[in-house]
Amino acid sequence: MSRTLDRNTIIAVALCATFFTGCATQQGNDQLKGAGAGLLGGAALGCLTGFIASGHASGCATGAAIGAATGAVVGWGAVRLSQYQAEQVRSAQDDQRLYGLSKPVDSTQVKIRKGTATPNTVRPGETVRVATDYSVILPQNMQSAPVSEGWTLKKDGKVLADLPQQNNQRTSGGWSADASIPIPTNAQPGTYVIEHKVQAGTSYDTDDSFFIVSR
Repeated sequence: MSRTLDRNTIIAVALCATFFTGCATQQGNDQLKGAGAGLLGGAALGCLTGFIASGHASGCATGAAIGAATGAVVGWGAVRLSQYQAEQVRSAQDDQRLYGLSKPVDSTQVKIRKGTATPNTVRPGETVRVATDYSVILPQNMQSAPVSEGWTLKKDGKVLADLPQQNNQRTSGGWSADASIPIPTNAQPGTYVIEHKVQAGTSYDTDDSFFIVSR
C-alpha cells in the first residue's frame, strides 16, 4: 500500500529527528551525554519509527514518548562509578573479636558488615555515595587473596545497571570500599536499591541499601 507524503509532513518528521539528536550532541557535560542523550536519542528514534509505522506526523509524537522511556534505561546503562577508593578499617584481630571467631578457616571467607547509600534522598543530576564495609578472613598460610567488589542498581525489581567490579588483593581484616554514582538527569522519582556484593573465590556475601530520587 503506498502513502502520499505532503511537504509539511516530511519537514515535521525531519525537524523532530533533528531537534532531539541535536540536543543530545550539542550539550557539553558528560552526565547529559550519558543520561540525557539516551533520553533524547531514544525520543528521536521513536519519532521516526512512529512516523514510519503510522504514515502520518501524529505517529511521531507517540513514538517519541515510547522512545524516550527506552532512552531513559539507556541513560542508566551509561552510569559509571567515580571517585572509587578503599582502605583497611579493622585488623584481623578486631574482626575475630567482632564475629567471635576462635578457629582458623580452611579457605578464604568474606562477609559484608553493612552496605550504605548516602544521602538518603537526592534529585536527578546529583550524586549518591555507596560504601561497603566488609571483612576478609584468610587461612593462616595466606597473606592476601583476590577480592571482587561490586554494586548493582535496581528499581521496581529490575536491574538498571551492573557497575564495573573492582578487583584487588586484600589482607585479613575489615575493609571499606566506596564510590560515587551520578544520578542521570532523567532519573524517575522513586526508591532505588543498591545491591552490594563482595566475592573471593567461592565465598561471597551481599547486602542492600536504598536511596530515593525526588523531584
